[in-house]
Amino acid sequence: MASASEPPPPRLNAAFRRLRGHLSPGEFAALVRRSAREIGEQVSCDARYIGRVESGAIRCPNYAYERVFRHMFPGRSLTDLGFAPRASVRGHGTRGARTPARGRSTGAGDASPAGPPPAPQQPQA
Repeated sequence: MASASEPPPPRLNAAFRRLRGHLSPGEFAALVRRSAREIGEQVSCDARYIGRVESGAIRCPNYAYERVFRHMFPGRSLTDLGFAPRASVRGHGTRGARTPARGRSTGAGDASPAGPPPAPQQPQA
């Protein structure tokens, strides 16, 4: 019997698997790396990463992968791609809350900019 403190087992990401289509995990990983280069991102995507996404082990990608997946599948949200909302993944907050927890590094996404600063608000008349 599983204890209450154990995380639930990963849920398969069938949506991402469907997006891969007939390509092997290795072929799809090569497309991810090529798409990353197109937008100036650097990701170390391989067949193992694709397998971890499809198995549900990766519930939400880091910001670099998120940008690449949004480039590959324009108009689709992370949820459309089969990922859990970032705020629901343990240890992850919203985009504005990117400070490392307990002094740990947040990983590969640390060097990536969070995006352009928000536009200044116009005063209300």
